[in-house]
Amino acid sequence: MIELDSESTVEINPVGEEQTKVIVVDGFVSNVDALKNSACEVSGYTPDGKTSYPGVRAILPDEYVDLVVQFSVPLLRREFSIPENVTFNVTMAYFSLLTVAEKNLSIPQRLPHFDTTKKHYYAVLHYLNDGDFGGTGFFRHIPTGFEKVDNARKDLYKQSVLSFMAIRGVPDPAYIGESSAQFKCYSKVKYKSNRLVIYPGNLLHCGLLSESQDVCADPRKGRLTASIFIDFDAE
Repeated sequence: MIELDSESTVEINPVGEEQTKVIVVDGFVSNVDALKNSACEVSGYTPDGKTSYPGVRAILPDEYVDLVVQFSVPLLRREFSIPENVTFNVTMAYFSLLTVAEKNLSIPQRLPHFDTTKKHYYAVLHYLNDGDFGGTGFFRHIPTGFEKVDNARKDLYKQSVLSFMAIRGVPDPAYIGESSAQFKCYSKVKYKSNRLVIYPGNLLHCGLLSESQDVCADPRKGRLTASIFIDFDAE
């Protein structure tokens, strides 16, 4: 049985010029090894078919998803002023393993991205395995200055990205690292086993990854994370 650790710590970190809150929880569960064992026992790791995640995914256990929701939803309501009468849905819940070699990255996989333009859609990312893996970076789009992309910014942002690549060329087939000519990494969360990171899905973000450290299809050894996406019906 997977349980919350009563000694976990919660930090609320406003990041960037827009001071968007990113929540970091250390020591999230008391028995992270049980969750890692579950990841090794599950079958059917495949691309999710919905996102540009550069790897494979498998369904998370229901009891763990329920635990994350019970912890995260009250915290999100408080920190992002979401009323109690606003409903929510868990849109995706996966174990995730980075498996795509740099030479095989699509163009979107070489760039920071946003998950949605919705205001109250949140990514909950739980780092699981021990290891020197890449964390998560938050990026500012240099030509527009955007740190997050909502419906009002979406068209301008996409047009600007395409125009930049038309003039400067597409990025080389590589993980972005910390910054590029088009994007500046202004904040990052280091990978640490049993650390939970929660952030709005409209923030421009990307894993701070390298092929040599992070690409591995073995859930016992790779950059194993649990990824849950929570969508509040509030727009």
